[in-house]
Amino acid sequence: MDFLKSQKRFDFLYDGVPFSECDYTVEQTESGNTLTTVYTMKDGLKITNIAEKKDSAYEWVNWWENTSDTSSKIISELWDCSVSLPMEYEDPPAWTSYMPNRAEQTLLHSYRNFAPTVTPLLPGKHMDFASYLGRSSYDTVPFFNIHKKGRGYIFAVGWTGQWNARVSRTEDTIEFNSKIEDTHFRLLPGEKIRTSSVVIMPYEGSVVASQNQWRSLVRNHYSLIGKEGREKKCPLSAGFWGGMHSDIVFDRIKVYQDNNIPVEYVWMDAGWYGPDTLPTPDEYEGGSWCYTGDWSVSPKVHPGQLKDILKTIHDGGMKFLLWFEPERVFSHMPIVKEHPEYFFKCDYPDGTVYILNLGDPEAWNYCLELLSTQIRELGIDCYRQDFNFNPLPVWQYNDAEDRKGISEIKHIEGLYRLWDTLLERFPNMLIDNCASGGCRIDIETLRRSVPLWRSDLTCSANFPSTAVQCHHLDHNLWLPYSGNGTGRIYDTYRLRSTYSPGMNFQHAWTARETFGDDSEKIEWMKKYLTEFIKVREYMDEDFYPLTEIGSQDDIWAACQFDRPSKSDGMVQVFRRASSPYKTACFSLGNVDENCTYTFTDANNEQTWRVSGKDLVKDGFVVTLEEKRSSNIFFYTYA
Repeated sequence: MDFLKSQKRFDFLYDGVPFSECDYTVEQTESGNTLTTVYTMKDGLKITNIAEKKDSAYEWVNWWENTSDTSSKIISELWDCSVSLPMEYEDPPAWTSYMPNRAEQTLLHSYRNFAPTVTPLLPGKHMDFASYLGRSSYDTVPFFNIHKKGRGYIFAVGWTGQWNARVSRTEDTIEFNSKIEDTHFRLLPGEKIRTSSVVIMPYEGSVVASQNQWRSLVRNHYSLIGKEGREKKCPLSAGFWGGMHSDIVFDRIKVYQDNNIPVEYVWMDAGWYGPDTLPTPDEYEGGSWCYTGDWSVSPKVHPGQLKDILKTIHDGGMKFLLWFEPERVFSHMPIVKEHPEYFFKCDYPDGTVYILNLGDPEAWNYCLELLSTQIRELGIDCYRQDFNFNPLPVWQYNDAEDRKGISEIKHIEGLYRLWDTLLERFPNMLIDNCASGGCRIDIETLRRSVPLWRSDLTCSANFPSTAVQCHHLDHNLWLPYSGNGTGRIYDTYRLRSTYSPGMNFQHAWTARETFGDDSEKIEWMKKYLTEFIKVREYMDEDFYPLTEIGSQDDIWAACQFDRPSKSDGMVQVFRRASSPYKTACFSLGNVDENCTYTFTDANNEQTWRVSGKDLVKDGFVVTLEEKRSSNIFFYTYA
């Protein structure tokens, strides 16, 4: 706990006065791995900093409470994390004839849409980062890795709204500051709020090793996957457009069940709701979207109110995932007319969409009870929450001059409390966090949900395989559990490109494509979805990108998952469509020179052995004779 005790941890101005110059008392208590520090101002403002040590990482969150009977003074320039951490000395920048040696520099690994950017961080310089328009991982992702010569720090900002971070380098320190972007508020009498959290993980070793240390932290302390009562793995789902008529859905579920195709969940997406919604062949037709906010099952699309479909699903040993978007409501929905006070006031861009105010207790309770009723009555095993809206302008519109940031804070608090309450009420349920495909991924959502649809790129039936290969190489650095869609083309290379910890198999998605009438396609599904189930077993532990991330079509892409707990692993390789190279050589991670490795080729089931010493010296050599081809190699070592 010395790391926590030696840090001031946060900073702010109180009525324009720096926190360090304010008059306050401090009480600190330590219990196990938790350090609680309470700062009480003379006027009754109380700040409670709750800090915890989790394995090799440290996390804290601040709670703010006005215990007086008058409004507090203005809280501004509020940095929920404000730390200065030691980093090996680095000379200030200077003009020389020689280019700098990157191996000697401090390198900042940051991410835009999960694509990594590596930037030298020079003494006397800083870099600023922020999310975009109020969704935490839209554009810039709230994860950072700062590395210099075998040492560094990983930082994660825990806020599902508009966060802001500044990273600075001095000659011998790293300074990291993070916050909710625009706060300038006073607290009302008796009012209590929380603000953003932060996770800091110091490490020694390579960047890749630090990312595996991070994956272990998320797996052990944040993710619900593998926890008591929850799923042990991300699910393999059979995806369906919710606007397809029940008769078609029934027939397609039966294809999976009758042919023993090993899907675990039926994933029903949008389109199933609205009193006047008509059946549609796919998501690009019909008017179901304009009923977002009315969560009654459409009697015209699903005459049995989904309960007959649910029985078929559960009787067949499968589970049910259902799509909702409770925060976004179209203006002509009955709830808007009945309770306009439940919604944020705003000059909305098109005047048709309202945002439910989860910071309002009555609106929050309405949302909780509505969702709880549907989850209970429809037997939902995974509740899928989407959010296709940029909320920041709405929050800002609703803030008074002396309450900037409060609308956002209370809405995000309400979101956390909503999910926490649902998880408590339904102890075996998962929450799938979507938000336009991966736009609300942060450490706070990771502890409550799993992003089973990490990018809307896979909304397209024929998205480029190279793109999902790139997703695989970057998302897995930070997310031990996530998922994506497969598209709708019967193609082994494409399907293998989408193998992730979780997968939505979309070939029965819409009525536009036939399904189940071709025995060869059925056998193909059985073969490769069975292969996926096997592949998924290896994805929990350590991850090693074996190639750089690149969208070029003339290269290879490859990665490795290693399970030290079971002394085995797996290598995935892709020779892209224009690659002129039949053979590639890869340096595998975590190779023990004293072990013998037994590899099995998934394409031809051939097995061979190689010593760890030779594997280190010569690398892992793969030949793929055909362009646009793939292979998977399973291995054990002893």
